[in-house]
Amino acid sequence: MALISIPSSIGGVNIPGALVKGPLGALFGSKYNKDTLQYPSDLSSATKGHVVQFFINEIVPISFQEVNNVNVTGGQVVTEGGQVVNKVVNTGLNILDTFKTVNLELKPQTKRLESSISLYIPDTVNFTYNSSYGNLSLLDVAKEIAGGVNFAKKDNPILSKLNKYGNLLSAGISASQSSAAKLLLRSQGLAINPNQQLMFDGIDFRTYQMAFTFTPYTRQEAETVKKIIKKFKYHAAPKITTAGAGMFFIPPSTFDVSFMFNGKMNRNVNKVAESVLESVDVNYAPNGWAAHDDGAPVQTTLTLSFREMELIDKTKINDGY
Repeated sequence: MALISIPSSIGGVNIPGALVKGPLGALFGSKYNKDTLQYPSDLSSATKGHVVQFFINEIVPISFQEVNNVNVTGGQVVTEGGQVVNKVVNTGLNILDTFKTVNLELKPQTKRLESSISLYIPDTVNFTYNSSYGNLSLLDVAKEIAGGVNFAKKDNPILSKLNKYGNLLSAGISASQSSAAKLLLRSQGLAINPNQQLMFDGIDFRTYQMAFTFTPYTRQEAETVKKIIKKFKYHAAPKITTAGAGMFFIPPSTFDVSFMFNGKMNRNVNKVAESVLESVDVNYAPNGWAAHDDGAPVQTTLTLSFREMELIDKTKINDGY
């Protein structure tokens, strides 16, 4: 790797790894174990104690031998030549009962890897909270009531009345929704008001993004950057199983993400639930292509988009999420 002049900032923004270099850089030892990939090499000093840590949880799939000769509702699970053949004789097989019988959980088992990744806090750490709302027309509700749904209950006078007037509603709605009625209303400058109501449908899983800029100053640091990018790409990808004629995926790994300050959890930033890595964007030429003599890019940007696996409601927010 040839020596070239690399700026310590771009557009007035400091580049992590360019803050503490030379003889003084050796004074700042790493707090992290040998299995931790970190950038920059003087992570703790260069970021003034602000670090984001990524711990990786690999999915542990159930082996074929674990379900050998297990009785399930409506059928028998057997193994033949290392492949599972599920002889279903009852089309009404209850999937949840099967999971329970085979002793499976809806959430797969995971194994925390010893290695982890520690990076500087990027300039942008963006969390997105989304709620879903839908439109509900009272006219549509009336149509459903008039469609013959029996709401009659002796102990509920309101539902009894709705059912009682169902036939009247049906006739009235049919008349008002007819083409002739609409044409007549249009001639009078009127139209049917569907009485739309906004209804809360639920919340989405929270998403968050982080973008990192890597500008390695040494051959060793360039190799570390290469390993970091490969590890994110590797654990964001599934694996095709060799058994079962390759018809199954082992899902990608999950991540536990922590924002640290001076070696402790930063309580000023919300906690993060276990997450999946939805997308990995690698740009080897963010400012135009430039490479060292060995072909290593002078600068690389890595953008990671995560989605949490738990819904963040009011209780979770009060708990620090």
